[in-house]
Amino acid sequence: MDLVLLTFLILQYNKLLDRGKCKDITIEDVHTHIENGTILRFVDEKARRDGDSLNLEIFLKAEADEQTFEEYYVKNLQATYGAYAGDERRRWGVENNGLCLLIAWTIEIIQQGGGWVPRENVAGLHE
Repeated sequence: MDLVLLTFLILQYNKLLDRGKCKDITIEDVHTHIENGTILRFVDEKARRDGDSLNLEIFLKAEADEQTFEEYYVKNLQATYGAYAGDERRRWGVENNGLCLLIAWTIEIIQQGGGWVPRENVAGLHE
């Protein structure tokens, strides 16, 4: 998995948060839609109702290791949910906003390695 998609998704969540969109997404909503495997579509639907978008088509078209990005992302969120659900406040300081939880858990996927691979060293660093 290319790290760019995960970080772009964080930027999309951050954009929605900054614009005051999807404020009504609760932690319980996030839990439910992670369990159902519909979290990306749920957030995009909420964003569209608020006059914005998650740019979902980018994430639905992308493939990673014989699975779609959506399948990859949901599988990793489900693993994070299984390990940490109910501990959001203590572990990440999140207790009210579902988008904030998605940002935290997407960062957690990156930190855990989650199958992503770094891009080649295009900036010439670490040579």
